[in-house]
Amino acid sequence: MILCCIAMEDEMKYIVNHRSFNTKLILTGIGKVNAASHLAESIARNHVEKIINLGFAGASNGYEVGDLVLVERASYHDFDLTMFGYEKGQVPGCPSYFQSDHELVEDVLKKYPHIKRGELFTGDYFMTHDLDHKVIVDMEGAALYQVAHAFNVPIISIKVISDIIGHGNTEAYDTFNAEHGAKLLEEVYSKLILEG
Repeated sequence: MILCCIAMEDEMKYIVNHRSFNTKLILTGIGKVNAASHLAESIARNHVEKIINLGFAGASNGYEVGDLVLVERASYHDFDLTMFGYEKGQVPGCPSYFQSDHELVEDVLKKYPHIKRGELFTGDYFMTHDLDHKVIVDMEGAALYQVAHAFNVPIISIKVISDIIGHGNTEAYDTFNAEHGAKLLEEVYSKLILEG
C-alpha cells in the first residue's frame, strides 16, 4: 500500500476524487506531532510500501510562488542540540538529515525531468525571517521523514511553493492561489500514483 500524507484539506480537495485501491490518503493536520502520530498509526495498521507527502510550503529566495519542488532531504529548523555535538536539526539516534528514497526520486524525475529540487526545513511555527541559504519550509515534512526512517519505509515529498519567506508577515501566503496549488498537487498525485 502507498500512503499519501497531506496536512490540510485545502491541499487534498481535488485528490480525494481520485482514490486508488492501493493508496490510502491521510489528512495529518498541521504540525510535527499531528503528522508523526497520524503516520505512525497508519503504518502500524497497514502494510506500507512507500510514503508520498504532498503539500504547500514556504521557500527562500531562489524559488517562486507556484513552483513545484522535489524534496531531496529534510531536517528540523527548530531542533537544536549543537551544544552536545549534534548537527543543527539532528535528533539523537537519527542521521543529521533524512533523505528522500533514491528510487522514488528517480520515479519523480521520469515524470518531471525539470522539476526544481530542494532541502526541506520543518518547524512548529510559520517562518517569516529570511535564511542564509536556499531552502523550503513547512510544519510537517521532517516529522514524516523521521517516522518513515524509524519504520524503514521509503518516503518522498513534493511541495508547491505558497510564499517566499523574509517579508515578516503572512501577506505573501494570503495572496497565494490555493486553488491552483491544489490542482498542481492533484496532477502530481495522478502522475505518480494513478498512472504508476
